[in-house]
Amino acid sequence: MKFIAFNGSPAGVNSATNRIIEAFLNGAKRGGAQVENYQLSEYKINQCQGCFACWFQSPGKCVMHDDMEKLLRAYQSADVVCFGSPVYSWNMTALLKNFVDRLVPLKSPLITQSEGNFDMIDSEKRVQKYVAISNCGFPGENNFAIIKAAFSCCNPSLEIYRNCGKLLKTKKESVQEVVAEYLNVVEQAGYEMATVGEVCETTQEQLSMPLMTIQEYVQFLGM
Repeated sequence: MKFIAFNGSPAGVNSATNRIIEAFLNGAKRGGAQVENYQLSEYKINQCQGCFACWFQSPGKCVMHDDMEKLLRAYQSADVVCFGSPVYSWNMTALLKNFVDRLVPLKSPLITQSEGNFDMIDSEKRVQKYVAISNCGFPGENNFAIIKAAFSCCNPSLEIYRNCGKLLKTKKESVQEVVAEYLNVVEQAGYEMATVGEVCETTQEQLSMPLMTIQEYVQFLGM
């Protein structure tokens, strides 16, 4: 089994998002899975031109030749795809959205509909599972509303949303202990996904554990 993550944070390996991704992949690796973690900020990915040549001229292949060729092969080889992104302004970052747009060669120009919802049919039947990972520097859950709606399009098997995300990189020892406890839960989620194919209800509940009260967090930020 292969787990592959695509991190859309501009901060790449140094991002708070990547701390969550790495913990999840470490758990999957402990469970026997192969893991790969791609930092999208390190790759040249041109914007989709909307020409649809990948449907009508060269089915399955984009006319642009950039790093997306390598990333698309990696994506197709994965059993579990992890999409990672911080929330800066309402939604996923431009890096991740650009990557998702460039997945269009995997679709075909045939429409399908289910319960009144329309989409394009996959060119090949997809059996991958998806994991959505996001963090936000603000407290509360409202900041994830739009990115949750976006991720719902891939029907994720697991969603990890971390508020108070600034704490993930703090050097304050008392906070680091709580963060370490949280990341251990994330690692356990990766392990369960790799070994039994799903994450138990208890672990999913623990993924929403508070790292700090809102009042404490606002003081921590100095805002």
